[in-house]
Amino acid sequence: MTLTPNDLLQRFEEAWLHDFEFCEQPDKRPDVVCLAAYELRSGQTLRLWRDQLMNGVAPYRTDDRVLFVNFVGNAELACHLAMNWPVPRNVLDLSPAFRNIVNGRYTPEGRGLLGALAYYGFNNINPKHKDAMRKRVMKGWPFTAEERPQIQDYCHGDVEDLLKLLRKILADPDFDLDIALYHGESVAALASMQHHGVPIDMPVFTALADKAAWRDIRDAMVPVIDARYGVYIRKPDGDWSFNMERFGAYLKREGILDGWPRTETGMLNTRRKVFEDMSKGWPQLEELRQLRHARNKMRKIKLKVGADGRNRTVLWPFQSKTSRTQPKASQWIFSPAVWLRSLIKPEPGMAVAYIARRQDARPMFRLAWRTARPAT
Repeated sequence: MTLTPNDLLQRFEEAWLHDFEFCEQPDKRPDVVCLAAYELRSGQTLRLWRDQLMNGVAPYRTDDRVLFVNFVGNAELACHLAMNWPVPRNVLDLSPAFRNIVNGRYTPEGRGLLGALAYYGFNNINPKHKDAMRKRVMKGWPFTAEERPQIQDYCHGDVEDLLKLLRKILADPDFDLDIALYHGESVAALASMQHHGVPIDMPVFTALADKAAWRDIRDAMVPVIDARYGVYIRKPDGDWSFNMERFGAYLKREGILDGWPRTETGMLNTRRKVFEDMSKGWPQLEELRQLRHARNKMRKIKLKVGADGRNRTVLWPFQSKTSRTQPKASQWIFSPAVWLRSLIKPEPGMAVAYIARRQDARPMFRLAWRTARPAT
């Protein structure tokens, strides 16, 4: 069954298409620059610069009789949270909607907003102009008197593009509005997670993030364990490096060289699985294997942690074919080595929990970080 924008108005009292421009850094909350919005029923248009936006008071309704349409909605909802506005109850994010429609299909222009528009035949959009405006906004404040209307026009243009895309997606036979609204709930949860962030033990993190301290921790075990192998060399910068020539000499001394697997180019194969298999036959290799494994897992810590001590990274909805968010692994506390999760530490008197809860008896579970709550 295909739908039209009018069908949305049969179900909701208002339907807002909205888009924010904001300065973004992965470890911080968005710094809102401006808002553009269009309401389907009344035709009301909003073009508001930051100084026209009120902290704590949204310029439109956000109750359960209102629908909000966006593209990559967790970014727009993160702006709501940054302005202390309520998160809309009903969210139709056209990004996961489009990704679900084209899942498994080739989309030559990508799956961003321009790619979605191109997929439905809108090819008259200037990507260079959009890219230039986006880069200018990312540079941040201040904006000149000339730049302000240009940025607002750019922001409003995205809303106009949203309306084009909305008509096409609603009419697509593979689109299901109820499922899309469930996806919108998960997008709202992602925005909340990114807004609150994960509290980090800053004294410990600061020490681990220090390059010199981290190298000392990572390398302290090398001379002790390598004393019986002699396969590591200390470089002029003080770092330790596994040396293939010395490793070959060690294997020869131990009578292991002839049986050691090699690569297609004839080099000694030092992949993790090879070391595991060979250590079972020659137990004297086990400590060397563990040393290599530990050093490999102890790469430089690249977690993104803001000045407020919270770990944040962008959680894009439905980034993969299986609907996973696929955050940048090096930046997100739950992606690197498991032991790093010991850095998660709420402030004194507070508690942190990862919650799955049912809302309004819907068969949809919302995941959200709840922080800054008194511990009980």
